[in-house]
Formats: sequence, structure tokens, C-alpha cells
Amino acid sequence: MLANVISSCRIIGLLAWSLLYCQALKANEIHEVTILTDDSYPPYSYVENSRLKGIYVDMVLAAADLMKNKYKIKLIAVPWQRALMEVKDGHVLGILPPYQHITERDYIWPYSLPLMSETVVAYCHQDINIYDYFSESTVQVTKPLNVGVNAGYMILGEKIAAALADNKMVVWENKSTRSNLLKLHLKRIDCYVNDRFSIQSELTKLGKLRDLNFDGVAESLVIMRQTAHIGYTDSDAHDFAFKSDFIYRMDSALAQMKASAQYQGFISKYLPQVKPKVK
Repeated sequence: MLANVISSCRIIGLLAWSLLYCQALKANEIHEVTILTDDSYPPYSYVENSRLKGIYVDMVLAAADLMKNKYKIKLIAVPWQRALMEVKDGHVLGILPPYQHITERDYIWPYSLPLMSETVVAYCHQDINIYDYFSESTVQVTKPLNVGVNAGYMILGEKIAAALADNKMVVWENKSTRSNLLKLHLKRIDCYVNDRFSIQSELTKLGKLRDLNFDGVAESLVIMRQTAHIGYTDSDAHDFAFKSDFIYRMDSALAQMKASAQYQGFISKYLPQVKPKVK
């Protein structure tokens, strides 16, 4: 009987040890996390020579390095509309770099600490006065203004939304900043709406690569100021048991990165050293 008791104690001890061992393994487990990133949003996140780069890419990778003992973070560049669909369906945990549209995109929640503040502007041909198309204007316009925007972007603001409702403007979605600026150059659109530095960065590149002259366009309107974030899926379909822990650790890492000299270095590395031309 004593032998049976000893045997039972040994079995219980082995089971207890196995349980503790499994818990230790789980505690040391490194989770893989995918964050989808806009592939055409220079200087913040874009692909150049098959390489993902940009201000926000560098920032998030620096934060990821501070979390590498717990999470392996993979940034994958895709078209913005596809990124939105994937996070809406709960296929990935995160998306970079959305503005906060809590009502319009209720499938994204929460958002990370802000990465940077952006200024959304309209660049138009200099012979166009965009204010003539707003509801408070007394000018009688004969045809609607053609406005370009990147596909999936929600950046038009209240005045342009009202002009759309009044049929004074028409919005055309195009794939990227570059495609919109080329259409602006060819006068297929009258104005283009995006972040100020994104427009200026791509104008500088196009001027060098294709020797194009954009002297006929200029910043015509400041539409809004927004902050960019990592947005997290709030889909019921998602199965990310570590979501809360990841968000907490990522915010802590972003705060640490923003407090360091690295932060300003990431910004100055990409932003063009030219001032936007304003009407």
C-alpha cells in the first residue's frame, strides 16, 4: 500500500511539474503579429525598389525591437483598400496608419498612441479657386470640380462633402499619390487632396525622375489636421487572445521611442527640405 501511495505521489508530482513546464513555455512564447501597411503613402509608408520604408515604418519597427522578447512583428505592404478589408474581416490584428474614424470605421478599435500629426490639403491648378465651389460662395460655377483622392482615404472634410452633395464637385479615387499627381499634371483632375508632406514628397520625386513641371499647381486649401495611428481590428471574427497585452506593450514601446532622439531622426530622414507652394 505504501508503494502505491509513493507511486501516486510521483505521478502527481510529474503532472504538477509538467503543468508548470507548460505554463513556463507559454509565458515565454513569442507571438507573431501582422500589421498591414499602406504601400503608396510616401513619406510615411511606401514601397521603393521592392523595399517597404517610410517614417511610420521606421517608427513601428523601432518599437517592435523593444518588444521582440514577446512579439515578432511583421509589416506587410498592401493597397490601402485591401488593408481595410483584411482588418475589417479580422484576418490581421493591425493596420498602419489610419486616422481615427470611430463611427465610419467601427471595425477598427482601439487606436495606438499617435505617431504624428498630419495636415490634409488640396493642391489645385492655379487658375482654379476652390472656394468658388463651396456653399457660401456666390459664384455660379458652370461645371463640377474634379477632385482626386487615394482610394479608401477618408479625408475630404465638411466643406468638400457639402460641395459633393450640391453636385459642385466630383471625387475620383485613384490608386496612389503618384497616380493622382500625374492626373493632376495632365489636367484630368482639377485638384488633389492628401497630406501636405505626402504630396510634396512625391512632387519632388516626380520632378527628379520624369523632369515634370508642376509650376502650375499649388496648395489651395487646408482641409483638416489629423493624427496617424496603428489601428486594431475590432471584428468579432478575430482570434487574438493576446490583443490587450500587445496594445499595452506597443503603446509603451511607442512612448519610449517618441521620447528618444530616434523619433526626430525618423522624421528628418524622409521629409523633403522644401516648403509647399501656396497660392
